[in-house]
Amino acid sequence: MKITKTEQRRYRRVPLDLPARIIVNGIDEYDGRLINISPGDLCVMVDAEVVKGDAAVIYVSGLDVIEGRIARTFPDGFALSFLLSRRRRTMLTEQLMLNANPNFAAGLGDRRSAPRHPSAEQRMVCRLPDGGSLFVRVLDQSVDGVSVESPRKPAVGSAIHVGRQRAVVLRHTPRGFVAVYERVSAEKGPNANPAPKLRAV
Repeated sequence: MKITKTEQRRYRRVPLDLPARIIVNGIDEYDGRLINISPGDLCVMVDAEVVKGDAAVIYVSGLDVIEGRIARTFPDGFALSFLLSRRRRTMLTEQLMLNANPNFAAGLGDRRSAPRHPSAEQRMVCRLPDGGSLFVRVLDQSVDGVSVESPRKPAVGSAIHVGRQRAVVLRHTPRGFVAVYERVSAEKGPNANPAPKLRAV
């Protein structure tokens, strides 16, 4: 499924300088480098004879295999528009958010393994980065995160409050979104460094 222009505008590109293996039209293979990427498109530097509309598959270490069509070319590379299912695009969005916020990513694997428990009709106030607020219905939660039903979906990577808990929006769901609580150490004192500001992608 191709991401729409409206959906693309919800995300920022993340600059990532990583080696990439590029296969064009299922035949020609090239070595190149990723320049930047969003959940809808990417740019690579590569010495390749390609034209707009060519099919390409991009292999980048640490990211999902990305398929798409070449949207435009430039002298030393091209831009690719993705053809990904919603599930794979959600996974890629999460990977990019963690790449953009490496300090937040530390220990996330352990946190996501915490058991979640269904919540019956619990409603909470969610405070948004712009100062607004909305009521959400908790679908399930754990000590590390929460899944909510919401009439609005804050951008992935947004720093929010769910109830009194500081959290970051990790991904969107058909009914709302999933947020992971900020890790707060009981040993932090008044001189502790503030939590890093999270970047949306």
